[in-house]
Amino acid sequence: MGNKRTLVFFLCTMVMISIVLGGCGKSSAPAKKPEFPTKEITLIVPFTAGGATDIMARQLQPIFKKELNANLVVKNVEGGGSAVGITEAINAKPDGYTVGLATSSFIALAAQGRIPLGVDKATNISFLSEDPLILVVKADGKYADIASFIKAAKEAPGKISIAQAGTNNANHAFAILLGKAAGVELRNMPFNGASRVVTEIIGGHIDSGVMKPGDCLSQLKSGKVKAIGTFTRQRVKTLPDVPTFAELKYDVFPYGDVNMVTYIMAPKGVDKATRETLAKMFKTAISSPEFQKIATDSNFLTNPISGDELDKKIAAVHDGFKATSQNIFK
Repeated sequence: MGNKRTLVFFLCTMVMISIVLGGCGKSSAPAKKPEFPTKEITLIVPFTAGGATDIMARQLQPIFKKELNANLVVKNVEGGGSAVGITEAINAKPDGYTVGLATSSFIALAAQGRIPLGVDKATNISFLSEDPLILVVKADGKYADIASFIKAAKEAPGKISIAQAGTNNANHAFAILLGKAAGVELRNMPFNGASRVVTEIIGGHIDSGVMKPGDCLSQLKSGKVKAIGTFTRQRVKTLPDVPTFAELKYDVFPYGDVNMVTYIMAPKGVDKATRETLAKMFKTAISSPEFQKIATDSNFLTNPISGDELDKKIAAVHDGFKATSQNIFK
């Protein structure tokens, strides 16, 4: 009887030890990190709601939901030519849940030293778009082509106007570079927005404007304005009959690339896995038939590069802006 009780006690003791040890093993095992993302991702757009850049960002929202089952929330933080919104994005927690939509406006500000932030203070995620810039004139106006435009400028130095939205940006740079390349003096007229430039051209109050096709898409289609030259290295696919200034022997890239680009960035310190996941997500959305149709309809180019390739492209645009600014902006 004693031996039986001893055996039962021994077995019970072993069971209790195994339970305790098993429980300790489970509690000491590290908790598995949930896969990113587990909540909505906020995309800071550093411009007012309703603008071309804001609309493009919002067009990604339904695609994210449909293709990735993820929620993309757009937050508008305007001010300082995009500096306010980009600063908020860069200073956000580097967990991947806050990203920013950076543009050439930010690159130009950084390249000119007008803000304390540099392009190296962010983590580049994915390229979004590149807008060709074009020289626009009134469709039934005085200029049939770039030859007649340059001829008029030579005959009336400082009288022929060329306008753009803002100053010290890519549009402004090309307005100056065209005059230098053609050896003519053009009268520059900056405006607060591209829509005002289009209105003034149609009204015959200014001669020309440097802008994106998307800034005057309806007026191009309706025949109120026309493009007579593109500030690109190759012809624009959606404007096949419009020559580049390079074809016309006007070098508008003497100091390097000055492009109108848009890309997704995040705070410095986002880990590699999260960066790669974000890049894949944006690539899926950007490569979708829905977004590609938007790009075609709006006359912008899109190529969702990421990683080192994207870093090199942004660096090249930055260097181009820096060299151009040092040589033409006083």
